[in-house]
Amino acid sequence: MSKNINIKLLIALAFISLAIVSSVYYTSHREITDAHVLSLRAIEASKDTDSYCFAISTNLSMPQIQEGDVEMTSGEGCVDYRNNKLRTTMTMMNRSIEMIVIGDMAYVRESNGSWQTQELRERSVWKSGSDQLAQQRSILLNATNVTMQKEDNGWVLDIIPDKEEVVGQMKKAGLETIKEEELKDFTIRYWIEKDSYHITKIENKVELEMNIQGLVTPMKLNSAIYLYDYNEKMEIEAPI
Repeated sequence: MSKNINIKLLIALAFISLAIVSSVYYTSHREITDAHVLSLRAIEASKDTDSYCFAISTNLSMPQIQEGDVEMTSGEGCVDYRNNKLRTTMTMMNRSIEMIVIGDMAYVRESNGSWQTQELRERSVWKSGSDQLAQQRSILLNATNVTMQKEDNGWVLDIIPDKEEVVGQMKKAGLETIKEEELKDFTIRYWIEKDSYHITKIENKVELEMNIQGLVTPMKLNSAIYLYDYNEKMEIEAPI
């Protein structure tokens, strides 16, 4: 009798254990249908990132002044959180800037000139959270107007972020002259990879109305950021 009870108890415990494991697996792998849940998954994935590379381009259009788009910036770079290192090369209106950061020491040169060094201290990217992923985490976390759609390899997440948050991020990027009343529209589209929840592409569309020589001028800024090579080993060394 005791043996039968023990066998029944073991069988019951086995079924309970299987049910718990199945429940946990289902909870972590079930189909995401809520845009805010997807945002949180992307935020958590970015927090767990050790390193990544990126490529970026930004185009400006001002229909009242000129025809077609003008490429404002283009560039690429890599960020190594594990060792507090980053490398980036940016071209802005035919002017190139290269920067390598090792800890709190920055090495910068313009248009293939000589390298200059600068100690970052409290303005360090590691303390200020001004790198690409940190900026996106802030936007995702504070977004209230969020929608999503499913694709074969993941999801597309559309966000209309808070204006104050956008202006704050622009100031962090060096665009201190942008005022909240000049920002008319701003949308962000994220491509999020299935399983890993890594952000693989970001499209920003910004509409502004700025006073240029007494004329209210509408302008549009469109940028695309590609993120890749997540958690790969990075070779970043000081140039001098």
